[in-house]
Amino acid sequence: MIRCPRCNSKEIYAVAGGYGGNYYRCKKCGYSGAFVVEYDNDKAPEEERKLQAEYREEVQEYEKKRQPLAWILLALLIIAIIYFVGFR
Repeated sequence: MIRCPRCNSKEIYAVAGGYGGNYYRCKKCGYSGAFVVEYDNDKAPEEERKLQAEYREEVQEYEKKRQPLAWILLALLIIAIIYFVGFR
């Protein structure tokens, strides 16, 4: 069973095929491309959703940790500019 990689819809169909491979289009979200997600059974999307939720949580935690580092680097850059401009 193939599904859309963007919206996980079953409403995806082949537009073209041949030597270059298949090209698919999703009726639900409008995705078009050669990449589709293929599952062996219907239980896979549920497992995929759980993994996607875990991945989103990990990304959000990483972004929270990364934000203070950006502010520190920005502060150091401003201090360096003031230091070099102020002593000329």
